[in-house]
Amino acid sequence: MLGAAAVCAGLSVSAVERYASEVGAQVGPLVPVVVASRAIAAGSVVTPAVASTHLAVRQVPRRFAPPGALRLAGDAVGFETVVGLTPGDYLGQRQLRPPGRRTPGARRWSPDTRLVEVSVAGARTMSAVLRPGSLVDVLITTERGQSGPRTYLALQRVPVVGFDSGGTGSLTGDGRSGDGRLTLRTTLRQAVLLAAADNFAREVRVLPRTAGDRRDVPPVSVAASGLGS
Repeated sequence: MLGAAAVCAGLSVSAVERYASEVGAQVGPLVPVVVASRAIAAGSVVTPAVASTHLAVRQVPRRFAPPGALRLAGDAVGFETVVGLTPGDYLGQRQLRPPGRRTPGARRWSPDTRLVEVSVAGARTMSAVLRPGSLVDVLITTERGQSGPRTYLALQRVPVVGFDSGGTGSLTGDGRSGDGRLTLRTTLRQAVLLAAADNFAREVRVLPRTAGDRRDVPPVSVAASGLGS
C-alpha cells in the first residue's frame, strides 16, 4: 500500500508539473508591469515622490500584460495622468501625456532631459502659478564671492513638472526650512547646477513667466557690494 501511495503521489506531482508547463506555454512567462498602488486623480503629475508612494511593479503573465504597459515606475515620472487611476489599475502610454498638454502628443523628451527637485524660497506664495507646464526663470544667491554674496540669473524658461508645498519640512542647503520644492525639467548640465545650488547656495528663487513669454533676457548679476545704501 505504501508503494502504491508513493507511485500515486509521483504521478500527481508529474501531472501538476505538466499542467503548469502547459499553462505557462499558453500565457507566457511573467513580466513586470506598473500598477497604481494608491488612487491618483486625473491631471496629476507623476513626480519622483508620487512614483515611489503611489506606483508599484507587479509580475503578470505576458499574455495578460496590456499593450504599452510600463515596466518601471520611474518611466512615468514627469508625465501627467490622462484619467484617474484606482489601486490595481495598469499604467501605460495611453494613461499618460506630457504635463500641460491637453491632447495626445510626443511622449519622449530628448536624451539629455533630466528631472531635478530643488528647494525654492518663497514658492508657497506663488503656488497658484507654479502649475505643470509653466515656465520659470531661476535665481541663485551664493554664500560668498570676491565681492560678497551675489544673486544672478542662472537659468531661463525652465518647465515646471511638479510642486510640493513643503509640508514634509524640506530644508534648503544651509538647513533653513524651505517654502517648497519644485520639480523642474532641465538638461543634465542644468540639473547639476541646480543640485549644487540646492546643497551649497544660500537661496534659490524662481520667477514665473507669463503665458507665451519665451524671450531671452541678458545676463543679470548683482553682488552685495553693488547694493545702494
